[in-house]
Amino acid sequence: MKYRTLGEGTGLRVSEVALGTGRIGIGGGGESDPIEAGRVLRAFADAGGTLIDTSSAYQGGRAEEMLGDFLAEAGRDAFVVSSKYTRTTMRQPPVAAFGNHRGAMQREVEGSLRRLKTDRIDLYFAHLDDGLTPVEEIMRGFDELARAGKIVHAGLSNFPAWRTAAAAAAAAARGTTPLAAVQLQYNLLERSIEREHLPLARARGFGVLAWSPLAGGRLKGGSAPAVDAAPVKDVVERVARELACDAATIALAWVMAKGALPVIGARHRGHLEASLRTLELRFTEGHVQRLDAASAKPLGYPYDLVASSREGVGIAGDRVGAIL
Repeated sequence: MKYRTLGEGTGLRVSEVALGTGRIGIGGGGESDPIEAGRVLRAFADAGGTLIDTSSAYQGGRAEEMLGDFLAEAGRDAFVVSSKYTRTTMRQPPVAAFGNHRGAMQREVEGSLRRLKTDRIDLYFAHLDDGLTPVEEIMRGFDELARAGKIVHAGLSNFPAWRTAAAAAAAAARGTTPLAAVQLQYNLLERSIEREHLPLARARGFGVLAWSPLAGGRLKGGSAPAVDAAPVKDVVERVARELACDAATIALAWVMAKGALPVIGARHRGHLEASLRTLELRFTEGHVQRLDAASAKPLGYPYDLVASSREGVGIAGDRVGAIL
C-alpha cells in the first residue's frame, strides 16, 4: 500500500484506496454480519489501508457501530475515519432532522461519535446537497465542530461544483475551517465530474474520493452490460486479458490513474482481496489513453467552443479538449 496526502491543503497522509462501509458485512439475506465486517476491516488494515469511509446513514447507523468496535480493538490512531451527515440513521427522517443545516449537523455528529467510539472524526462530509441550506451556514457549522475538536477536516459529497466553489470561497474569506476534500461518483461510465469538479479540485487543492468506481458493478467481469456500457466494457476486458487480471481491477486502476482515491465497497473479505489486487498492477499511460478514448463523451458548451477557438489560433488544447 502506498500513501498520499489528502489533497494539497492538508498534511494528512492516507492510503491510496479507501474502504467504504456502506454494505460491509451484509450477507445474502441482507442482514449485517459483524463477524464478516470485522474480517474485512482487519484484511484492509493488514494490507496497509488506513482511510475508512462511512456515514450515519449506512445500514441505519450499524456500519458506524461495527467500525467503532473494530477501532476500539485495533487502535483508533492507526486509521483515518471519514463519515457523513445529511441523511440520518432513519429511513424516513422528520423534515427537521434531514438536511445540511447546522442543527442536523450538530445532532448527527454526536450520534456518529458515539457509534464510532471516538472523540473526533478525521474527515466529515455533508453527504449530499439538500438544495436549501446556504453554504455559508454549512461552513460555519464545520468550523464550530472543528474548533470543538469533534472533526478535523471538512468536505462536501455530491454537491454541484458551483456550490462547492462558493463554500470554499466563503471559508477562505472568513478564515474559517477550509474544505479539504470532495466525494463524488467517478468511473469509466460516469465522467461528468471532469467538466467542473475535477478542475475545481485541482485549483483548490481538494482531495477527491471516488465512490462507485466500478459503476455499481457494471464494470465487473461476467456481468451483462447495458447497451451504452458495452463498448467501454469491451475495452476494459481486452486490457484485463493483456494484463492477466479481471475487469474490476482495470476499472479501479483507471480511477487511481486519474488522481482520485477510489472508495472500495466490500461486503465480504473476498470482495476486498479482489479489489486490492489493483495495487500490484503495472498500469501504463497507454492503457489509460485507450480507456479514455473508449469512454469519451462530448464536453458540450462552452468547452467545445473554447477548444475550437483555441485550436483556431494555434493554442494547444491539452487542458481543454474535445472529449471527457
